[in-house]
Amino acid sequence: MLSIRKTMALGLAAAVLAVGFVAAAPIIGAKAEEGSEKWLVDDAEAVVVVNFKALFGSGLLTKGTLADKFKEKLEKSKEVKAFVAATGMDITKDLDSFILSASKVSDKESLKARAVFKGTFDVEKLTAAMKKDDKVTVSKEGKVDLFEIKGPQDKTLYGAFVGKGAFVLTQGKDETVELAKNGATKAPKSNKDLDAALKRFTGKESFAVALVVTEEMKKLAAANEQVGKAVAALTTVTVSTTVSDAIDLAIVGNTTDGKEAGKMAKQLTGLHVIGQGLIGMNEQVPQAAKDLFESIKIDSTRDSVTISLNITKELIEKAAKMEK
Repeated sequence: MLSIRKTMALGLAAAVLAVGFVAAAPIIGAKAEEGSEKWLVDDAEAVVVVNFKALFGSGLLTKGTLADKFKEKLEKSKEVKAFVAATGMDITKDLDSFILSASKVSDKESLKARAVFKGTFDVEKLTAAMKKDDKVTVSKEGKVDLFEIKGPQDKTLYGAFVGKGAFVLTQGKDETVELAKNGATKAPKSNKDLDAALKRFTGKESFAVALVVTEEMKKLAAANEQVGKAVAALTTVTVSTTVSDAIDLAIVGNTTDGKEAGKMAKQLTGLHVIGQGLIGMNEQVPQAAKDLFESIKIDSTRDSVTISLNITKELIEKAAKMEK
């Protein structure tokens, strides 16, 4: 039987098979799903959102060569078949989204995180499957089935279903039980820098990450003078992927100093030019990879520097056809 580690990772494995293509993150931008921000921890310094439902409905995974190969892999995968049989969950239809948030990200001892899988779950089947995993202990807290899960480095995580539409994982038993009983009922205490970063998203992003650059991170970066100066000006870093028939990737460093944003853009542009030269001379690098690297764009505004990349449908289809 599949282990809980495989069970919880299989949704993410599906994204790996799709080369990470996702769409329409649900808690960011002007079109955010109402109430989704309530699942975040207080004073969050990092947020990751993946929308699996939009992923499996995207043009890249519903038509064309890549879509055909993706469907073929799912149909042939013994692991996927076993997962569906054990849990009653079709990951292409029943898994909606994944939301991860964390506070005090620079302090391993104080770090607080919360993860939420949202979708349509066969609670009875999933519970039965997890009970058979030797890394999971199931107990009753009133009417709540509480899953104590042994994580990395013998850390214990506590999971529970919230109705049939969500599964929450936290580091605290009481926190998980409270969420299972009542759901996410109140807006968390917010970090102003993270709030500002989230507002920069349009709501059309496929995959989204927002990270506050903490003072601890800046101190570590200061070991290298040039890097330290650049990082010192950063408040947040965001990563986003927007998927249609093509893929648009953007990495943005938001700063408090427009001059530093300009300097960073110049440094990155210089590195890009050097990289183009080195890759261009390497005959073992496919031409498609060279073209892709060349298409990277670096820009700056008065308070940010952006690295962007557009991967066209033609290039995606070409790469899919090359795969054996």
